[in-house]
Amino acid sequence: MLKVHHLVYSRSDRIVWLAEELGLDYELVKHHRDPQTFRSPPSLWAVSPMGKAPVIEDGAVTVCESGAVVEYLLDHYGQGRLRPKTDTPEYVDYLHWMHAAESTLMVPVLMDLLSKMTQVEAPLFKGFIDGEYKTVFDHLGKTVAKHPYLAGPDFTAADIMVSYTLRMADNTAIPMPGLQSAAPLADHPEITAYLNRLRARPAFQRAEQKCQP
Repeated sequence: MLKVHHLVYSRSDRIVWLAEELGLDYELVKHHRDPQTFRSPPSLWAVSPMGKAPVIEDGAVTVCESGAVVEYLLDHYGQGRLRPKTDTPEYVDYLHWMHAAESTLMVPVLMDLLSKMTQVEAPLFKGFIDGEYKTVFDHLGKTVAKHPYLAGPDFTAADIMVSYTLRMADNTAIPMPGLQSAAPLADHPEITAYLNRLRARPAFQRAEQKCQP
């Protein structure tokens, strides 16, 4: 049986959600972070060479990294679902957002989070973060204002990838007590509406329950 290793408060949320969307028969193996260091436990290091999540085991095959796991599951179990056909304009948008989720879009979110955790207040650093937020959130907002999902009218795995990044931005993916994000989601009601559409999906809600600590 397919095993999905989930580290509480991590990107592996994405994979549990994807498995629920696809209706897969899978075993969820839950790992808990060290309460002192917030690092992965030895149980995850036993299956992941860097102690990172997500990681899946499919028979003799082990796959790590969010994007790689998503593509593997779609290739082997998707049956054409949650990914546009490769000869369509929607597929190009799908590719863009699949990769932007952990690159262009993630950069200001991660820098912002680390800045607040370390209480770094350098003006140039904050200025760069604010500039990146404006660039990527403006583009994302225009995208979801044109159609319900990132690659057009249909929900795809790219939405799953981007959703986690946005939930990091609003401090719901990895809730940090007393830490408020400065991510300008409030300035983009179209992004907030998009995120609410994703959260309303039954598969998301099932995954959210399963991913609880």
